[in-house]
Amino acid sequence: MKKYPLSLTIAGILAVSSQTVFAASFVVQDIRVQGLQRVAVGTVLNYLPVRAGQSFDESQVPGAIQSLYQSGLFEDVKLSRQGNMLVVSVSERSAIGQINITGNKKLKTEQLLQAMKSAKVGRGDALSRSALQAFQKSLEAQYASMGYHGVKVNTQVQPLSDGRSAINLNIDEGKEARIKQLKITGNQAFSEAELLKKLDSGPKGVFSIPFFSTRDKYAKEKLIGDLDVLTSFYRDRGYLNFAIANTDVSLSPDKQGVFIKVTVSEGDQFRLGKVGVSGNHGLSPAQIQQAVTLVPGHVFSQKTMEETRKNLGDLLGEQGYAFAKINPIPQIDKANKRVGLDLNIALGKRTYVRRINIRGNHRTNDEVYRREMRQLESSSFSRKSLERSKARLRRLPYVETAQINVEPVAGTSDQVDLNIIITERSSNQFKIGAGYSQSNGVLLNLGVKQDNFMGTGKKLEVNFDNSESNKNYLISYTNPYYTENGVSRGFSLYYKDFDAEAADISEYTTNRFGGAVNFGVPISEHNAVNASIGYEQVEVVLGENVADHIAAFTDDNGFEYNQIPMKVSFVHDSRDRVIFPSAGQRHRVSLQASLPGSDLEYQKLSYDGAYYKAINDDITFALKGRIAAGSGRGDLDGLPFFEKYNAGGIRTVRGYESNSLGPKDSNGDAMGGDLLVAASAQVLFPVPFAEDAKNLRLSAFVDAGNVFEDIDSFDSGDLRYSVGIGAVWLSPLGPFEVSYAKPLNSKDGDDEQVVQFSIGASF
Repeated sequence: MKKYPLSLTIAGILAVSSQTVFAASFVVQDIRVQGLQRVAVGTVLNYLPVRAGQSFDESQVPGAIQSLYQSGLFEDVKLSRQGNMLVVSVSERSAIGQINITGNKKLKTEQLLQAMKSAKVGRGDALSRSALQAFQKSLEAQYASMGYHGVKVNTQVQPLSDGRSAINLNIDEGKEARIKQLKITGNQAFSEAELLKKLDSGPKGVFSIPFFSTRDKYAKEKLIGDLDVLTSFYRDRGYLNFAIANTDVSLSPDKQGVFIKVTVSEGDQFRLGKVGVSGNHGLSPAQIQQAVTLVPGHVFSQKTMEETRKNLGDLLGEQGYAFAKINPIPQIDKANKRVGLDLNIALGKRTYVRRINIRGNHRTNDEVYRREMRQLESSSFSRKSLERSKARLRRLPYVETAQINVEPVAGTSDQVDLNIIITERSSNQFKIGAGYSQSNGVLLNLGVKQDNFMGTGKKLEVNFDNSESNKNYLISYTNPYYTENGVSRGFSLYYKDFDAEAADISEYTTNRFGGAVNFGVPISEHNAVNASIGYEQVEVVLGENVADHIAAFTDDNGFEYNQIPMKVSFVHDSRDRVIFPSAGQRHRVSLQASLPGSDLEYQKLSYDGAYYKAINDDITFALKGRIAAGSGRGDLDGLPFFEKYNAGGIRTVRGYESNSLGPKDSNGDAMGGDLLVAASAQVLFPVPFAEDAKNLRLSAFVDAGNVFEDIDSFDSGDLRYSVGIGAVWLSPLGPFEVSYAKPLNSKDGDDEQVVQFSIGASF
């Protein structure tokens, strides 16, 4: 049978497509595919744009061949005719059966294999040399973006058996390019040195720490960020028309040195003219005055303008206008170098929350998070309620991070969904640990603590602590939402054995056994009242060389006491988080007393306060203080000796031995007192070059404090002071705290301890 060739390869399509190969079209009665090895016939027929029973002529040949060729499966495609049969002859591309990668250090082999698969040059893919070449170029570009401009990527294709091929990818990464010079030109208002200090990029400084400083590491994204910083710096200082005129980046011949030249155009400095707020916004003059921080006559600041827009947006968001637009319309007076601003407000529609979605809660029930929300579904959107909800979520001990994204509902202009993204931290802990504390000696710990029991948010703890000075056994349970209004209720049983001699106080031991029930009643978002009442048996065992005041106390009151302790406290807590807070305050006023019917009647009144202020995103200033006083009732002149306050050590005044400050007893040991005064000011910051270590914080601090026999004995001249540095690490075994402190005004008889630490002790 005579054959009529209909086409050639893609390279020859254009050359022959206009030639007449056969006189007329024909109806395809059958299609035959030949040359296949691994590709199924059905795959070819799926890509072929003609079916049996359809007419076919020469004009359709280029499209048919191109369709098959673009599938990426074939190296060559030909069409021919045998009578009314269409014959498809193909030559398959070899399959990639093996990939060998060598020389890569900065990019892991697994990353490269995944990237090759995404580029369709992975194992099992049909070999496409053009795709392989494109991947090679993209890989070189990725290395260049990381600072490796001298990278050399070599690819080789090696034939294997069964029509497969191996790709050998050899990477010579070379050395990372470093910034050798960064110059800024065109500046007049500010010196080049001042501007360079604002940038993260630049040559390595004289005092840069080797292996840690990344200042001289070049990256395109990093440079773009620096140019944005430079622009913001100028526009925050009134230079409205500031612009980056040119940025020139060049490489040294060996591609290891980067030279950057930034040319700026400063323009004139402008001051603020008249500032107004327009639009149908519904804000009162007082609200506008409070929100607008722009002051006419002052140098224009873009940062202040954005702050004003945020303030106005928050006010409007509180009224339910989630998408209100605040457009600053400038009126520029070039002659007088003044810029007036009209902040035009377009309210849009009042917004409602349609749905709240919670994601990332793999351990916790939805209800636990929803009950913390102050922004509710099917209610008007409130920016204030949204921020408060976010703060409450972040304060949960089993939440590491919490974000709330506002997403408009498609097809509407007045509804939003709230997507809550939770990152949970481990809340169920089985503890078997050991540690050492200079005040308590060797610590052994065994227990189960669950701040989020069975994903319900309830707290359960069974704990045993054993040290040289303390043996504590505890079982406690707390339901933070005993009622729907957030009233909490809890129970606890405990046994405590305290060896005062091991704690460097005096030669006696107390054994306590008791239980309590407690309630917490929220008054407002930040305020709560807590109350507890219980029963306790106390036994005192004296040593051989007991101090005179202790012996006199036991002679008068005996060695065993039945107590009915009660405690009431008021707590104000506005911290942004419980662990390592960066903003907010916490104040607690507590009254602890033994009720009538107790063998020993006394009371304690205390105040604990803490204030946190973020200096920037990484550094926090903290101010803490405690004042506590106690007195006896009935036959007691003061607090029982085992209830007195102590000072000194890592919990009060660092730099002095634990429990070593205050009045001395007949043996020359610190006896404690009925009045405690302590304060601390510190700056907390992350570890340099390890800012992502969220469980580790450093601090620089100043401590002050002491204990006094009673309130009348207080003398500010007896306060002890110290200064030092410290670190806290939330380790798997528990918190590890270490401090290096230098006493500033120690006196004769004070016991100093410059380095203090504690591992595994709770604080």
